[in-house]
Amino acid sequence: MRALLLSEPLAIAPTERDEPTAKLGEALVKVHSIGICGSDLHAFRGHHPFVSYPRVLGHELGVEVLEIRPNEQGIVVGDKVCIEPILACGTCFPCRQQRYNCCTAIKVLGIHTDGGMAERIAVPINRLHKPTVDLTYDELALCETLSIGVQAVKRANVQAGESVLIMGGGPIGLGCLVAALDKGARVLVSDPIAKNREAAMSMGADAVVDPVAEDLATRTREWAGPDGGAHVVLEAVGVPATIAATIDCAAPTGRVVIIGVCKEQVPIKISDLMRKEVALLTTRNSCGAFPAVLKLFENHRAALAKMVTHQFGFDEGTRVFNWLHEARGGAGVIKAVLQF
Repeated sequence: MRALLLSEPLAIAPTERDEPTAKLGEALVKVHSIGICGSDLHAFRGHHPFVSYPRVLGHELGVEVLEIRPNEQGIVVGDKVCIEPILACGTCFPCRQQRYNCCTAIKVLGIHTDGGMAERIAVPINRLHKPTVDLTYDELALCETLSIGVQAVKRANVQAGESVLIMGGGPIGLGCLVAALDKGARVLVSDPIAKNREAAMSMGADAVVDPVAEDLATRTREWAGPDGGAHVVLEAVGVPATIAATIDCAAPTGRVVIIGVCKEQVPIKISDLMRKEVALLTTRNSCGAFPAVLKLFENHRAALAKMVTHQFGFDEGTRVFNWLHEARGGAGVIKAVLQF
């Protein structure tokens, strides 16, 4: 069968792989749509800390069930489903707290183990999620991205009527936007790229801001009103400057959730953190979020569909990765999808 193999950094090409077989507790699925994630590009560039080579990437998947045994989810052959790509041990301390996204032996499809950039794969049945409405395979491939936003909004405990600043209008930030709007929050999205700001407004943001043209903290305080900043700040960029700026943008006693991954040290003035008594939180992957993601499609399907901006045939994979790598965010892409 066909697969895209990343043999080493900057070298991805079609290859032939052995057909997978489903073991006990697994289903065999046909891959129809694969979202290209920022982490896939990090792996392509050789910058991902957890990817070894060779590797078949792909963890944002819309698939069709080919073989499956009777199961508690009621999933049957022919069903269109999405895949939760986290494989957890189930016994470590985080897993015992039902926080398997932080499993000490975690494996993520396409990162620690081969993923879904292949015609067919075998996956644990309990990682499959059937939508409540008839979604396209591209929409199902969006679910993993959206789960990150749902997890961040859950970590922040966003409430109706609260003001939420989202730093970053890429796929993760836009997922946070829809998840926060679903909670009844008011949302301001900050992004220096005009197309991302336009996408945020078209998806329901109350306001947007260009942090290069305006002072973000000042603009946030003006927009949020008398409470002195945003009740919740979600950082979906992952660079030291934006992470450090979250404290200035947050209201006293507000909550900050860091979503963007950053390996560098971040200068945070602890006295400012303490003066406001801001709760500084982090988030990783998602945990139990997929049912909530599928519910989002019931209320926000038209908005969510706008996230898929580019679609390509699977055989174009090599060209697409090189194009995205060279464009480095300048191609107007929110989410690119490969389709079988």
